[in-house]
Amino acid sequence: MKTTSSGIQFSTPYEIAVVRPLRQTTLDEREEALKAAYYNTELIPQEMIYVDLKTDSGVSSLSAAQLSKLVGAGPLESGMEMAAEGSRAFISFSEQFQKLFGFPYVVPVTQGRAAERIWAKLHVKGGMLVPGNMLFPSTRFHIESNGGKIVDVISANAHDLYSEQLFKGNIDLNKLETVFKEEGEQVGCVYVELCVNSCGGHPVSLRNLKAAKTMAVARQVPLFIDGCRILENSYLIKQREPGYQSRSIREIVYETCSLADGLTMSALKDLLVPAGGLIATRDAGKYQQARVQSFLNGSQPPSTAMEAMSVALGEIFSGDAYVTARVEQVNYLWRRLKGGTPILAPPGGHAVFLDVKSFLPHVAPDHYAAEALAAFIYHVSGVRVTKGPPLAPSQSGRGVELLRLAVPARRYLQAHMDEVADAVLYAFSHRAEIKGLKKVEQPGRSKYEPSLFTPV
Repeated sequence: MKTTSSGIQFSTPYEIAVVRPLRQTTLDEREEALKAAYYNTELIPQEMIYVDLKTDSGVSSLSAAQLSKLVGAGPLESGMEMAAEGSRAFISFSEQFQKLFGFPYVVPVTQGRAAERIWAKLHVKGGMLVPGNMLFPSTRFHIESNGGKIVDVISANAHDLYSEQLFKGNIDLNKLETVFKEEGEQVGCVYVELCVNSCGGHPVSLRNLKAAKTMAVARQVPLFIDGCRILENSYLIKQREPGYQSRSIREIVYETCSLADGLTMSALKDLLVPAGGLIATRDAGKYQQARVQSFLNGSQPPSTAMEAMSVALGEIFSGDAYVTARVEQVNYLWRRLKGGTPILAPPGGHAVFLDVKSFLPHVAPDHYAAEALAAFIYHVSGVRVTKGPPLAPSQSGRGVELLRLAVPARRYLQAHMDEVADAVLYAFSHRAEIKGLKKVEQPGRSKYEPSLFTPV
């Protein structure tokens, strides 16, 4: 054998051990499903979905080792309760997390929203200003419900859907400086979301994060990060930021965390679990407070959930293969659609976003173009896509409307991505057939219930 050969290039760092049949429905069956769901794709039953790109949160495929922990194959153990140090699962998870992320204290919780709720109770006071970069709707809610006010200081590139700028999630440092100068002591902290979902899953560079941290330190203001997509952010740093090509994902994650005073995280994305989240901090007092709050709120995860997160940490950080395969599958779908349909650029880390206004310019604003496009794609293919979480106020004010194709990790094959691409491209080539939807009003129906539609 030639010693100069580099050998084959591996593509997928796992094998498929368990499968679930996917129902291959007919056009007539999907039309009936749409009618029954009032053309709201979020209401279509799971058994009628072929490929589900509604979300990547909590629906990624488990590894064999994770599954064995979740079914409780080991000895039964209670949760953390008031004496977390007595929990074997908590100790194991804490040691793993501290080693990989560098924070001395971590409080596991049931999910990311629980982490945000507790974090906001501890750090946000009435009248406080929180500069952030187009923060996730649940983050925004928890800050505002505790009396804080968010000041959006994301880079202007985030609002340019087709700009090739590589780090659209970056903080606009001039805007941040202006907030510090004009608001002074009202600024309580800076909150940075990694791989910003609202603007297309676009990353924050380490150079930008370091500059924001320097500005915060100069004013004795803590900086926190939303780390639910820290792996994708780190991968895109490795690919796009000068000086990091030879660094491992593990090293980039550690350096990213070194710039933060604390972190909140939903484990349902990057840690590939159906339940779990965490709060990390460098402050012993805040750690103790967060632990008590998690107990009082009933948001402590069971031991099996902590064990599953521990297993995920070990598997994910054993090398760069997993996160490479995860992001490159999203990039593959993006490349299949590029040039053939209006999509946000450049590719993000977890999803592909369709620009609905450019896709369906003939559909009136009051005819729910995004929902109509999602219904059309489902009708022709069985593929479910949705709008995802609500857009940021700055996007809504600009009339932006997006449809998100969120790709769950380790769940679908390349052939599935090809079928998704074919469905979207077919919809674009037949876009004149999409006339829009109108809302169905039913007496006594609560405003909090999902919207119902009928074709125009």
